[in-house]
Formats: sequence, C-alpha cells, structure tokens
Amino acid sequence: MSESTTTEVIEAMKWQINHTHKQITSLKKAAKRVGDAEVLQVKGTLLKTYVNQIDPQKGYTILPDYNHPGKNLTIYLDGKKSIMENAEEYFHQYHRDKRGLDTIKQHLVQAEANLDKQIQRQANFNPGDEEQAKLIKKQLIDEDAIKTEVLHSSKAPEPAHPRRFYTTDKVLVEVGKNSVQNDHLTLTAKKDYYWMHVSELAGSHVVIHSVDPSEQTLLEAASLAAYYSKGRGLKQVPVDVLKVRQLHKPKGAKPGLVLFTGKADTLTVYPDGKMAEKLAEKK
Repeated sequence: MSESTTTEVIEAMKWQINHTHKQITSLKKAAKRVGDAEVLQVKGTLLKTYVNQIDPQKGYTILPDYNHPGKNLTIYLDGKKSIMENAEEYFHQYHRDKRGLDTIKQHLVQAEANLDKQIQRQANFNPGDEEQAKLIKKQLIDEDAIKTEVLHSSKAPEPAHPRRFYTTDKVLVEVGKNSVQNDHLTLTAKKDYYWMHVSELAGSHVVIHSVDPSEQTLLEAASLAAYYSKGRGLKQVPVDVLKVRQLHKPKGAKPGLVLFTGKADTLTVYPDGKMAEKLAEKK
C-alpha cells in the first residue's frame, strides 16, 4: 500500500466525518423549520370544541390551550371557510408536518449512527496496516467518500430527459424517471411553477411549467403523478400540489428526497394510463 493511498484514506475519512457533521446540522435545522406539529393538532381540536362560539369573519380567535393551563392560543382563520373547514385545514397541515418531521428524524438517527461508525473507524485506523487500509479504502469507495475515475469521459453525464407531456391546455408537464432525475427536475424548476407528488407513496416528481395552471391541467398532471407512482394500481390516489418555492432539500439527503414548508393542496385522482399515453410528447 503506497503512502499516497494511505494519505487518500486518511483524507477521505476526515472529509466524510465533516460531511456527516454538516448533514446532521442541516437535518436539525430542517426539523426546527417544520416546528411543533402538535400545535396544529391542538388548534384543530380547539376549533371543533368551540365551533359555536367563534366568529369566522373576525380572522382569528383566542382560545384556552388545554396543553398549557392558564395560557391561550391565537388561531388564525380563513374567513372564506367555515370553522369546521378551518379545523380540518389545521388537521391536514398537522398530518403533513408530522410526516415531514418523522422523515427528518429517521434521517437524523441514521446520520448520527453513521457518524459514530465513521469516528470509530478513524480512531481504529492504523496507517501501517496494509490490509486494513485496503479494506477501508474499498468501504470509502462504496460510501462515495472516495471517487473513482470515470473512464472514457471528462465529466459526469447529464441527466436523461424526463418524461414530457402536454396537457389539453398545451401546458408542458415533466415527470421524473428516477430519484436522481427527480432531484434535477425539482431543483432546477422555476420557483413559481407547480409541483406534484403522490401522498405517502413512492413516485415521480412532477413539474407543471405554468404559474397559473387551469383546473384541467392540474387534474391531468395529478393523474400523471398517480400513474407514475406506487399507486398506479389503485382506483383513487391522493396527490400533493405545491409551488416549487415551497420545496427544499436537506444537505446530504438521499436522491429524490425533498421537504416542503407551508400548506399543500391535495387532489384525489385516478391514475389513468390511457390519458398518459394520449398526452405524451410525440417524438
């Protein structure tokens, strides 16, 4: 084992530990941004409890917080909706935020476990042990901490084009083919474009190239999101609808994983394969 290889292993371990530290910091910040989802559940419950005592046109109400006796909660209301509809909206957001927070926590636990292993490996490394150095180098390559050379190419290949469709309104809709492409599609889309993904299932990222799509375009794009997902065989699939600006990707997160802030709308649609074939870009 050459001295240069030993140095490469040492530097790669340092880089990996530093990278994991940054990933953990990013995940903790993301968890803080999501905030305390339980408060949303409390607000929904309070609105249902005091439904007959609240004026929805006022824009807000102040109610006793049953989790903190002696304190009140200010709950903002959408005057265009009934109190029960406002309550359901809070419950809806609670479930979404909780799912997002649960995902962050899972990644945080994994990252912290990885960091422990990485630090232990670094502490146990003996630069003079050739066999150990070979083994660790292989591990680091498998973990992408050491990059191997790409033959016959001076740069990494560009992501393949996503699936492309044109809605009845002639609006372009792009659908990712894999996790890496999902990332590329979502992270390079214009911030005011619309984005879709099936709720609670694996599936493609979908970007609508419009800042103000019609209801028909939204429904057709949602059907595409449902069709290109694990929900393809179901009769009804819930699809989340957001603006691209609501999305962010935690540092170190696996390809295809994004989190969102704020509220998302949900459309429940049929994953229509025939419609997908009809709307597909003609080559």
